[in-house]
Amino acid sequence: MTAPPDSPDPLEALQARLEILQARLADLRQLERLSQLSPDQWAELQTEVSQLEERLQAYLLEVFLPATFWQVVRFGGLGLLLGIALQRWVLG
Repeated sequence: MTAPPDSPDPLEALQARLEILQARLADLRQLERLSQLSPDQWAELQTEVSQLEERLQAYLLEVFLPATFWQVVRFGGLGLLLGIALQRWVLG
């Protein structure tokens, strides 16, 4: 498996990884339809796909969860401060 190109945009990197995974899954489906695999080979490919999914999930949590968390904190805090300011302005 080749790694997706390094990119400053984490969304592009995730999209590249998703495309790799989708291509691999399409290959697996085609191989299954053709019935060219022994049960051992099929189990090996399923294990590989499971590992790819786990790596993708880990990447998603590593890259997007912290960014999303801090955006929620930033904009939630800004909204809270704006709400307090408007309340004081209206009542004051």
